[in-house]
Amino acid sequence: MAGVLALAGCGKPADKAPPRQPGVVDLAGLQQAFPTPTAEVQAGLDRLRFATRYSQFEKELVELDKLLALPDLTEPQKKAVNDVIEQVKEAIKLHPPAAAQ
Repeated sequence: MAGVLALAGCGKPADKAPPRQPGVVDLAGLQQAFPTPTAEVQAGLDRLRFATRYSQFEKELVELDKLLALPDLTEPQKKAVNDVIEQVKEAIKLHPPAAAQ
């Protein structure tokens, strides 16, 4: 009986996203904010995904700044870009670049 009750859960909705790991840049919200991007925006998102994949934080910030500078951004898009900028800054703090020799 206890097993059945444990499987029943506590009645919370299951649609909550799992908590984000510190230092990990999640682009899902950004993708949702730009459902049908222009060619220019799509190219920037592609470069951003590449930079994110290889932890190229400075390149990520450059691409995010370019997106933020677009004149026709909606408020939800601005918020999504700013959220990712904060994630990148957090990742930089947790994974500082190696010193050049």
